[in-house]
Amino acid sequence: MEHIAIEWKTESSESRTEQVSPDGRWHLDTKVERDGKRQMHLSNYDLICSPMGNGVCAEDCWRNFILNCDKYAAKLAEIKEEALAALTALRQQ
Repeated sequence: MEHIAIEWKTESSESRTEQVSPDGRWHLDTKVERDGKRQMHLSNYDLICSPMGNGVCAEDCWRNFILNCDKYAAKLAEIKEEALAALTALRQQ
């Protein structure tokens, strides 16, 4: 069998870094491509699951969904305030 040499060329190359807050809630992913272009993605794991409803009948499901929306909205407002404080601190550096 003849040995075939393949001359590889790099189509893309990137480095990735994931930073996580000590409590594991905040995640900041950074990707830098070979051309120097940077892309970052910030997420809060407390907000990963959207509201849902469950129960033994459709009425229970709707009621629980609405209650979960209220809890989610409160959590979202709390996390938004935390993010605003972090942004303010970042700007003051």
